[in-house]
Amino acid sequence: MQAGRVGKWLGKHGVNPDLWSFRRGPVARAMVAGLLPATSPFLGLHHVLALFLAVVMRANVPVAVVVQTVNNPLTIPIYYTTAYHVGEVMLGRPATYENRIGEKIKKLDATDGIRAKLRMLAGELALVAVPLLVGCTVIGVVLSIAGYGLIYAIWPEEHPEKPKGGGATRGPKKKPSHGPFA
Repeated sequence: MQAGRVGKWLGKHGVNPDLWSFRRGPVARAMVAGLLPATSPFLGLHHVLALFLAVVMRANVPVAVVVQTVNNPLTIPIYYTTAYHVGEVMLGRPATYENRIGEKIKKLDATDGIRAKLRMLAGELALVAVPLLVGCTVIGVVLSIAGYGLIYAIWPEEHPEKPKGGGATRGPKKKPSHGPFA
């Protein structure tokens, strides 16, 4: 499958046609470009990060943007809870924070002054942010590798089209590139 009309037009105007191509390589790279930001804790930036990574990796932009929507309002509570626990395990800490949430809320209510409350909230955020970021990164890398491998496992290999007219091609044969940034 070739880049199509849009991809050819963009290619003629200085834009890489792989950004719109539905060939195996650009789609596999789009899985990475979409799953990494989808698993990040940076809510609101997922689309922008997927678009940026797709351009840098020469991946299919529409696929990358669609794939990043796996993390949506229905999956966020489950995903971020899991990511927090994975981060705690990776950091070698027991995941006991959620057991103390009730006492933290009571302590926050008993605290006087907005500055003291904000300082307390910032301290609590730091306790949660590091394991969450570590867990999101670990899960993102694992899911991205799995998504990339899945595309290469289920997508048939492309064979170059024969030249029209039955003539032999000139020049050395190119080896197919299978790397993530091919």
